[in-house]
Amino acid sequence: MLDGKTKTGPMVEVVNVTCGYGNTVVLENVSFSVARGEVFFVVGRSGCGKSTLLRNMIGLQDPRAGEIRFDGQTLSGGGQRERRKLLRRMGILYQSSALWSTMTVGENVALPLEEHTRLTRAEMRELVAMKLGMVGLAGVEGVYPEALSGGMRKRAALARALILDPEILFFDEPSAGLDPVSARNLDRLILQTRESLGTTIVVVSHDLESICTVADRVVMLGRDEKTLIATGRPRDLAGESENPHVREFFQGTMTQKAKEV
Repeated sequence: MLDGKTKTGPMVEVVNVTCGYGNTVVLENVSFSVARGEVFFVVGRSGCGKSTLLRNMIGLQDPRAGEIRFDGQTLSGGGQRERRKLLRRMGILYQSSALWSTMTVGENVALPLEEHTRLTRAEMRELVAMKLGMVGLAGVEGVYPEALSGGMRKRAALARALILDPEILFFDEPSAGLDPVSARNLDRLILQTRESLGTTIVVVSHDLESICTVADRVVMLGRDEKTLIATGRPRDLAGESENPHVREFFQGTMTQKAKEV
């Protein structure tokens, strides 16, 4: 995906973004960047605007103000063709997994190939099998989603998100609805994906265990402030943030982790 060239600069830039619905402003003047190959978390308490920001970042909604750039290109600044090209470079794992119940796992995973490529059926089947193998689901192409556990559905959805070899992956509350073991297995899979493919990963989550063990860096959104209130490494924020709400949030993360060691 790098076309033989070493790229520099951030993979994602959120620049003075304001977003909301109708007459309601959810977030104002939010700015941060995500480095290439980074596992980056957007965190905060319920109602702080994490999901709204994600919708803006993946192109489901345009910011009211500001810009969101991918590899230096503005998602909302070009025409539909340029926008489509940018979106093709992304993979998205939705909170609900968003697998079509009337289609087999293999058919679900193949959907982006049918939409964006001209591969033959045989070539599609080969790629689907490869991606399912990467996420530990080899041989389930003919199974329907309802026959899978929650953790397996998440992995199938991840295989679909990876099918076009995206440069950046977005995860919306990936551990939601999972038992602790399945959630930690998914954490390991996120790290393996970054290590094996060099993918930049952005995760929206409230899972304290994931935040502590997976994130390279985080931004925290404030529900009352309606903007970014902290950025950095979770461990640093737990001990060094001047905001008592930020320290409390991340100290809880560290304390929970320490009890499990």
